[in-house]
Amino acid sequence: MAAPEVSHANLVAEVLTKHWRISESAIQTHLGVSRATWRIGPLYWLSQAEQARSAELFQQANLLFALDRFLKAEHSSISVPEIVATDGGERVVIDGGYVWCLTRNLRGFHPDVAAPDIYSTLTEGLARFHHALRVFSERRPVHVSDSICVRARQSIERFSPETFVAFTSSPHEKEVLREATAWLLPRLDEFALLPRQIVHGDWTPQNVLFNLVDQQMSLTAVLDFEAMSWDPVHVDVANTCSTLLMWSGLDRLDERIANVLDTYERSADAHLDREYINTAMLAHWLCHYWSWRDRLQHGEFGREVKERLCLRIVSVLSYVHLSH
Repeated sequence: MAAPEVSHANLVAEVLTKHWRISESAIQTHLGVSRATWRIGPLYWLSQAEQARSAELFQQANLLFALDRFLKAEHSSISVPEIVATDGGERVVIDGGYVWCLTRNLRGFHPDVAAPDIYSTLTEGLARFHHALRVFSERRPVHVSDSICVRARQSIERFSPETFVAFTSSPHEKEVLREATAWLLPRLDEFALLPRQIVHGDWTPQNVLFNLVDQQMSLTAVLDFEAMSWDPVHVDVANTCSTLLMWSGLDRLDERIANVLDTYERSADAHLDREYINTAMLAHWLCHYWSWRDRLQHGEFGREVKERLCLRIVSVLSYVHLSH
């Protein structure tokens, strides 16, 4: 009997041959947790997700296709993945119980989260990308997920201390959710009044590519559009702050987060209130907890996320309490 990884690789090879007539080798990567990502030779990337997510992935693929065409027409310095249609002209296909999408490889490298000098480039690039997204959405209807305020309220409503059933192995799971909902609830009304636009939703070094020319780094590509939403720009800036807080391992976090906000304000000619950044951070990770809790009930990908769900909320709660 074939090992699961062998039969899985065989399925990938069959899908590539059947729909794209590609016979190059497929190598599964560590990129992405909500799906499997395969590198196909030097030219392509193939994503594989559960069939139950087909409706959202069809919508995302259509949005990405339109955004790619827009950025190219505008001669933008920032690229997004170009979807490779099948022989039948489909951008996404369902086969073997999975949803598949093929994109062309983009050149560049993922910046190192532990390198302190990447954050100004990452944030300047975000301001440029936000401007492009605003113009893009002004020219065509854009359908993305509910705002973070809507999703945060739904998350808060789901939590009932009397009926709560633990999902992770954390002994403090209920208390963590109780504290997060209590901190967020009185702040959401004001946050909901902020101006909104289409945002990336998961702005981290793993989801962008940099180039290095004459010792100068620049952001040249943006990846992974699963979390796009109609929200205040604070949501994407907060993602960068979360990266500093949870994954960078750097010191002087208050100073570095303040520098991120200052850089965005200069680049975008906008003002960012620190309290709104804190709200966006905690709202994101509370929604992340419930979203992944739902997904892992039946989903195949991302099992390793489960035991980190509470830790993310705890990290932000500790930070927002210290910053007051």
